[in-house]
Amino acid sequence: MKHKKLWGHAFDTEPEKAVIEFTAGRDVIGIPPVDLHLLPYDIIGNKAHCVMLFKQGIISNEDARIILKGLDEIDELSLRGKFQLDVTKEDVHTNIEFWLIEKYGVESAGKLHTARSRNDQTNLDTRLYLRDQVRNFVSELLVLNETLLQSAAKYDNVLMPGFTHHQHAMITTFGHLMLMFSAMVLRDAKRFTHWYDIHNYNPLGSIVSYGTSFPIDRNITSKLLAFEGPEVNSVDEITNRWEAEADLGFDITILMNHLSVIAQTLILFATPQFGMVKVADKYSTGSSIMPQKKNPDALEVIKGKASVAAGLLQGLMGMGKANFIGYNRDSQWAKYLICDLVRECILAPGIVRGVIKTLELDRGKMEEWCEKAFIGTTTLLEQMAFHYKLPFRKTKVIIEKAVKYSEDRNKVTFESVKKALAEEEVEIPIRVQQVAQWQDPRVILKLTKSFGGPSPTNIKKSIKILEKDAKKLSLWLEKKEKERLKANSILQREIAIINRP
Repeated sequence: MKHKKLWGHAFDTEPEKAVIEFTAGRDVIGIPPVDLHLLPYDIIGNKAHCVMLFKQGIISNEDARIILKGLDEIDELSLRGKFQLDVTKEDVHTNIEFWLIEKYGVESAGKLHTARSRNDQTNLDTRLYLRDQVRNFVSELLVLNETLLQSAAKYDNVLMPGFTHHQHAMITTFGHLMLMFSAMVLRDAKRFTHWYDIHNYNPLGSIVSYGTSFPIDRNITSKLLAFEGPEVNSVDEITNRWEAEADLGFDITILMNHLSVIAQTLILFATPQFGMVKVADKYSTGSSIMPQKKNPDALEVIKGKASVAAGLLQGLMGMGKANFIGYNRDSQWAKYLICDLVRECILAPGIVRGVIKTLELDRGKMEEWCEKAFIGTTTLLEQMAFHYKLPFRKTKVIIEKAVKYSEDRNKVTFESVKKALAEEEVEIPIRVQQVAQWQDPRVILKLTKSFGGPSPTNIKKSIKILEKDAKKLSLWLEKKEKERLKANSILQREIAIINRP
């Protein structure tokens, strides 16, 4: 017998490859150098800078042609995984520049770095990378939200207990819970879009903090790279090189906190003690010793990654503490932290989506829990106060006593209510049927009409509102992608003009 895997022979379905990679973390999977992430951005940034230098008469047409030809060659090599970063050249920027110089000579290729510092390049590359990650996260969240809204509609009438303090509180539905998750992730998506409002500005041209005497035009590179315009102050941009990273890190960390709420809720619901849901095999893992185990590892890893995100965010925040004006080398570590943060978390929304889409509900067990632990007493209290015009505080005392007198039961009895009423010297013509109905889970669901609540009617209203929010976000995403494509088209047109015979 060949042992091909440590666990899973009791599983009906193999875990997804993405789940295995997500839960394995960095135990057996290596991570590439950070500057490999920045390589495509450095190439396009170089092209935009080269076009600007030519248009401003800083370099000749022939020099621009040679540089752009070399950059195209590097682009092709990188797409095939053939452009290797040499550690002796420190970073991606120097690797590209020296490759060009070695192949085409310093007389032409050596002019690419005119009116620019490596700090300029790193800042630009990182900003372009962050911008793409914002769009990636928004896209992932919209897909997750679609599944959540579908689940909200599907389960709008599936009763379950709501909880406070990890104890039974009031009646709700599984659809109401899915709607809560939807509201969270759409808020997260909106938060990501706000990053664009603050940071979609061009850092290229800030140099080392204090500009350049070359006659550059930062509006040209802004247009070619789909920025709103150039950053307005060069020393601010360089001194606070950590800030755009930290803002995105904050957005990701809040998202991961929300996803960890979803994860912990489903983990508890899936335990034998709750028994309300079952996580699919493809999103579970097993044990090296216990043959029966099917563990919700994918959800547990999301909780772990939420903590990792918070730690990395704290590191990014520390980068901005007590900086002296101008460039400081410690800001280099900001790109490591944000790239780690993105890598750890970008798959999380898709994992949660898969778990929810394949989740199995035990509706019988959910409804069974709705008949326990006096869960209907709050509605009984409300209805008594409403129908008999009693002071709320006095009615609460009556029901609290009724709960005590019904101690060995799961619901307040008519007799205990009558006893409590007598003690409080309150006379109302309440009936046995009323006490029973006002604690009935189905009746409670119909009575809970406040907007945002769990009734199917309210859920339908809320779904429509959240669908509108999702549509706006989808249109925002389309707009930003069109802006990027338009800018790239302009860049290609300018390059074609330079290369024209």
